[in-house]
Formats: sequence, structure tokens, C-alpha cells
Amino acid sequence: MTASTASTGTNAQKAGSGHSQQKINCPFQSASELKQLFKLIGKAFDVVQLSQGRLRGRFKAANLGSIVLLELQTNQHLLLNGERGSDCMSFCFEATGLAEDHRLFNIPIAPYSLNGFRQGQLESHFQLSANSTTYLALLSISRFNAFLSHCDSDDLVEKLETNNAMQIDPALHTKFRQKFQYFLEHQPLTSQQSRQTTNHLYSSFLSAISDQTKSKYLAYAPSARQKLVTEFVAWGFKNSDQDYNLDQISELLFASRRTLIQGTKESFGMGPMEMMKRVRLEKVNWILRTPEVRTAKQFKTISEIAQYYGFQSRGHFAKAYQQVFAESPSETWLKSANP
Repeated sequence: MTASTASTGTNAQKAGSGHSQQKINCPFQSASELKQLFKLIGKAFDVVQLSQGRLRGRFKAANLGSIVLLELQTNQHLLLNGERGSDCMSFCFEATGLAEDHRLFNIPIAPYSLNGFRQGQLESHFQLSANSTTYLALLSISRFNAFLSHCDSDDLVEKLETNNAMQIDPALHTKFRQKFQYFLEHQPLTSQQSRQTTNHLYSSFLSAISDQTKSKYLAYAPSARQKLVTEFVAWGFKNSDQDYNLDQISELLFASRRTLIQGTKESFGMGPMEMMKRVRLEKVNWILRTPEVRTAKQFKTISEIAQYYGFQSRGHFAKAYQQVFAESPSETWLKSANP
């Protein structure tokens, strides 16, 4: 099934209206819409927009059976955080190979690299650069390891457990981009074709991770400060409706104010309290875009929603919202009422 809808605040809900999502091609205009699109493939990610301006993006997915291929286009800098599951690994890369703001666990990605394949990594935490296209392949760890065993390549499992990225030859990087583009547009029609496509991609990944002459493993070694920022983001999404000050947050995370401030500025270009405000604004944006959520939570006015997420000053809230989303809260509300 192909899901392609008009650009409204309920894109993800419309895309998910079918019983089976084999292929998705859907625009999104907010981080919360992207979050809902990930739910369609069984992934729970929180998303926040880090840069300012109207968000325009596109989410493409193709379910090949044993592999799900994704293409994410965005004109804004985004942060995604969540869990990928105990039996899930990924191979992901940015289309040009030269993204400036792409990061995994707050570590900048290397030019022309495959990323995110570390086995045993339950969490997922990554940033997408503005005006970028990113490709991801989501695989079952057990199935891919069985394939490695079948190919007498069990020794590579240790590499996949201790590393999370690999720098590859630019020409190979281009070939991966072309493969992903092709299979996203030309999805297999039969189960036999799906198996053939899966085996072809498995073989391509195996060739890349076993070629020590043109590829270089990059050790997974986030600093203590980078780990702290990842922990802070996960905590922030879970506690976005609570009123904590910087001292309280630092105490809860067993960190100093200075370390937390330095870490968030290094990773996001803003301090922890500004980051918390972004997360709360994102929550407000989602509710303003979604009439069903407003009804369920019994919100009747914009002021009620803003106050629920800690914005007591109407003027301060409206200004902050306009700066991030390039439209007023009332404009977002009206769009949802007239999709």
C-alpha cells in the first residue's frame, strides 16, 4: 500500500489509515508528525526541531520483509530520540556524505560513513542536518547474524558489537545511495523478489563491513559529557510537563550545571533550559495541530495548552512559538480546524 497525502496537520494519521503499510511516501510539517510516521513502522521516537523556521520534510518507507528502508528529507535541523528494540540494528548514511550537523549520540558523523549498526544498542539518539536527506536500513540482528554465519563471517559480529560507524570509500557511498533510492521507488512485488532484494542488500552490507582496505571502523566512544546530554534529552522528553529549574535537573542527573550547559551547547547550540523549552513548544505544536488530542485532553483554548506546558506568560509564549515555527499559535490551530 502506498500512503501519500496532502500537507496537513494529520498527515501521519491519514497515512496510517490502511491495514498494511508496505510503502509510505508522506510529507510532514512538524516534528510531532514525523514521530507519528515512525509509529507506522513500529518505532517510538520523540522528535524536536532544533533550528527555526517552517518545517518541510518527507518520510519514505519500503517494507521488504526482513528489511525496512527509509528516506528522511528535512529542511530543518532535527533531533530524534527513542528506542529501536532489542533485535534491531541499522545501517544509515546521509545522502551527500558531507553533512555538517548529523550526529549519533552527540558524536559528529564522519564523512562518507555508514552509521548506527552497533549491536546491543537499545537506544537511538541522532540529529539530522537542515536541508539533508538521510537513508536508513532497519534489520533484525538475529537474521543478519545468521546470514553472516552462513557466509562464514561470524568473526564480524564482534566488530558490530563494539563499533557504531564505518568510514567507506566515496564511490561505495554513492552506490549505497543509488541502491536505496532504487528499492524505495521499485519495491519487490512478490515474496521471492523480496527475499532476493534482502539477500542482495545483506551481501552489500557484508562486503562493506569486511573490506578492510577501503573501509575503516570507527570506535563507539562517546565522552562522559556526550553521554550526559543523551541522558538529559531522554529525561527531558519524559518530564516536559514538569516545572524543574536548572539546579534541580542537574541534581537529578548527578551532574554539575556547568557540565550540562557545556554539553547541550556543544550538541545543540543552546543551553539545557532553552532545550527544555523547545521540547515543550513541540508538545504544544502537536496538540494545536491535532483536534483529537485537544478533545481527549479537554483543552478548549490556546492559553490552556500553553499553561499546561509551563508557559505562564501569553506574550512570551506567543513570541517563542513564532520564532521556532514561523507562525503564530492561532495560525496552527486554524489550520487544524480547516485542513
